Amino acid sequence: EVFSMKTSSVTPGRFAVQFLLILLLLFYFGYTPSPILASDHNQKSKNEDTEESKEKDAEESKNSFNLILSFTDVTVGAGQEFEMDAEVVNRRKDPVHVLLETQSIPEGWEVGFHSRYPSFPVRAVMVQGEKSTTLEFKVKLPDKIEAKDYEIIVLAKDKAGTTTQKNTVIFRVSSKKVETGGLKMESQYPVLSGASNQIFKFSIELQNETDETLTTALSALAPPGWRVHIKPQFEDTQISSIALKKDSTETLSVEISPPVQAKPDDYPITIKARSGPYQTENKLKITLTGTYDLRVGTVTGLLNTSIIAGKKSQVVFRVGNAGTAPLRNLSFLTTKPEQWTIEFKPDKIDSLEVDEVREIKTEILAPKRTIAGDYLLTVTSNSPDVNESIDFRVTVATPTLWGWIGFLIVFLVVMGLGAVFVRLGRR
Repeated sequence: EVFSMKTSSVTPGRFAVQFLLILLLLFYFGYTPSPILASDHNQKSKNEDTEESKEKDAEESKNSFNLILSFTDVTVGAGQEFEMDAEVVNRRKDPVHVLLETQSIPEGWEVGFHSRYPSFPVRAVMVQGEKSTTLEFKVKLPDKIEAKDYEIIVLAKDKAGTTTQKNTVIFRVSSKKVETGGLKMESQYPVLSGASNQIFKFSIELQNETDETLTTALSALAPPGWRVHIKPQFEDTQISSIALKKDSTETLSVEISPPVQAKPDDYPITIKARSGPYQTENKLKITLTGTYDLRVGTVTGLLNTSIIAGKKSQVVFRVGNAGTAPLRNLSFLTTKPEQWTIEFKPDKIDSLEVDEVREIKTEILAPKRTIAGDYLLTVTSNSPDVNESIDFRVTVATPTLWGWIGFLIVFLVVMGLGAVFVRLGRR
């Protein structure tokens, strides 16, 4: 009994002390790790971060390129045009061939990628290793369109099929035109007309509406074969860019030369100005009436003939239209010696089409008493738009009978004079 009482009084205290020591040790090692444990813990964290970084880099390295669109949510008005930069970035060292596509295009919209200066439609681009190529993404809205939100999907993928990127651009269409500000371009006379062998000169006002100086790139979109020169007003230097001071206006001279053989028609030309996010354009139009080029000659190619006085002779002339516009109301005139008769058959042509050649029969009659010799005729083909003249030499001979009569008269005169001398000599 005594032993058990002592045991029961001692054992609980010892266990309590041991329990407290265990708690202290757990508290110490749980909340205040030793340097060795802390180092192991930090190293483990670093390893985990490295693994995550490697996984992230591996995931990104799978993309051979990135397609970056400047804007993805735009407000525009019906009938307006919108342009923005689209940058294709090659993430690898080798060149990448990227195919471009647009989907979900609303009816009547014109959407696509274009090259920059000059602007041509582009459906694929080759980007050098670790380089980027900037394209223009252009959208033209129809004049009549419901005012609401539209979505266009832009799809890009490399030819190898390893990367595909899909972007959605939202167009919030307003019933009214959206004022863009920034740059403004106007022409007082945007439509000119004339022949294709002349130079057309336009005067354009380019205005900077911002409060900063803008270095503005200038370009022109014209039909193939047309030459467009942009110059400062009163200068002869062709330019492709101009520095516009804040809130200022510059006058530009635009000279346009069409091909000589351009056909009569209406030809649109667009002048563009761009500086960073600011851009504007001015639409011009040239109405070509064609060139007028009339050619006159003879069937034989000779510009001389021989005729007999008092007898009609025929010479066949040719008239041809070597221009690019039809010739109307063509008539014929001559400058001739007095009392000569010149008749043209036909004497008038209502219309001579481009590259058409017509023959004109010309009858020439010199009076019977015309003295033998060379005479000059000037034949003129005349129309309201152009005229052409040639000089034609005519050699006139007298009839054979009159030649013999003349010879006989001369012979009789000589014989008479001889008889007179003989008679006077006998005396």
